[in-house]
Amino acid sequence: MRALIMEQFKQPKFAKNFPIPEPKEGQVLIKVEAAPINPSDLSYINGQYGKEAKFPVVLGFEGSGTIVKSGGGAYADSLVNKRVAFSAETGSYAEFCLAKATSVVPISDNLTFSQASCSFVNPLTCVAFLEIVKEAGVKAIVHSAAASALGKMVVRYFQQNGIKVINLVRRQEQVDTLKAIGAEYVLNQTDPNFNQELSKLSEELQATIFFDAVAGTTTADVVFQMPRGSTVYVYGGLSGQESLIGPRVLIFKDATVKGFWLSPWLGKLKLEQIVSLVKKVQTLLTSDLKTDIAGEEKLENFSQALEKYAKNMSAGKILFRPTLL
Repeated sequence: MRALIMEQFKQPKFAKNFPIPEPKEGQVLIKVEAAPINPSDLSYINGQYGKEAKFPVVLGFEGSGTIVKSGGGAYADSLVNKRVAFSAETGSYAEFCLAKATSVVPISDNLTFSQASCSFVNPLTCVAFLEIVKEAGVKAIVHSAAASALGKMVVRYFQQNGIKVINLVRRQEQVDTLKAIGAEYVLNQTDPNFNQELSKLSEELQATIFFDAVAGTTTADVVFQMPRGSTVYVYGGLSGQESLIGPRVLIFKDATVKGFWLSPWLGKLKLEQIVSLVKKVQTLLTSDLKTDIAGEEKLENFSQALEKYAKNMSAGKILFRPTLL
């Protein structure tokens, strides 16, 4: 099969004749129709992701397509010929990939493969964030890199569930973008009065949870302006730097710093809970949890696709379409 593979970090390459994987019991083989580029994919390529790489490895964490073969098991067998969204066992940037039968969800006829391909990583992260907030009894949060695809979902989904969001961005055009989709609070981190505005607003709203996709100095700088006793969940590293947390934040602000990774969060749930969450996500993919698609590319055009996405993530997702020749 044709696939986008990696034999060492930072050097993805196109392969014309990579072996098609064979499903084992409980797995299914999927003919891939669409697979998005996410920040986690870029981190993985750069060797900065928590998932172990056994080279050569096919890239891509999620996608959509049609199940063409079962490795055995009643549930896996029942899925053959179904249109599905999936979280991949073997990489989704390929004509075929494997997934656990329990990690695929049949998609409705009104969903395109493009829409469905973005069903897992960002939508489930957004849903997970809300569950964390509800469990903590918090009514307002702060979110960095808020003009991202996930950030836009958070704006819409949290608003529908009565949670205030202080959205942090770095450009005026991103302020305008979020305001246009209904964001109530958007602060530009490059404004000279940013710290004062964030401090005042987070105190007024009692925003005591910060979801940070940036890391670096942003983690400490932001939480220092928030109410005492706030918690920051670092879930990304868009700055390319480690989160820098000094004693003034830990001591004088009594801040708690945690990491968030979707995979182990889902791993704590029962199968029926995961299925229920994913089905809920499916009903919202064209509304609160919709994803803007900026373009579609052949696997052969991987270099420009990865570069285009990395340079302007807030413009929307770039999808690989392995069926395009």
